[in-house]
Amino acid sequence: NDELYWKDIISNLRLVGYDYAISIEHEDSLMSQNEGLTKAVQTLKNALITESTTDMWWA
Repeated sequence: NDELYWKDIISNLRLVGYDYAISIEHEDSLMSQNEGLTKAVQTLKNALITESTTDMWWA
């Protein structure tokens, strides 16, 4: 799945208060374990929300 797909999932997890582990399961036979895991980790890193929310500065 693409990065937007994972950003949507991460955002929805944050909305419902989930702040726990996210696991990667690599089952792509077209890539080595190392390449698949490296790409999966990078995709999730790009999708993760790492800072806490602040007041709505635009309102």
